[in-house]
Amino acid sequence: MQVKDISNLNQLDLINNNGNLNTEINGIFACDLLSHVMGHAQENNILITVLNNINVLGVTSLLDLSCVIFTHDTDLNEAIINKADELEIPLFVTKLSTAEITIKLYELGIKL
Repeated sequence: MQVKDISNLNQLDLINNNGNLNTEINGIFACDLLSHVMGHAQENNILITVLNNINVLGVTSLLDLSCVIFTHDTDLNEAIINKADELEIPLFVTKLSTAEITIKLYELGIKL
């Protein structure tokens, strides 16, 4: 499955324009502690978080994660959106909780 396949979910809003939607997805990693993400997430995982910090993009880029989903309707500033475009990282926002979007993605066939 690729990022473009999840972009059709009604619960997800793509918020940047230059993310690579052709990146493969191989799993889900939900966490708000970046050091834990760095130690445990795998390449091409989706990162699900509420952490509104530009360092999320640094970790996403370093680990080659497929995209970031911000839950609970997290409001992102322009600096994060612009940097994500520069790094070609797709950013999504959802009103759903971390648990709810994780379940929806799992039901689509993405492993945990």
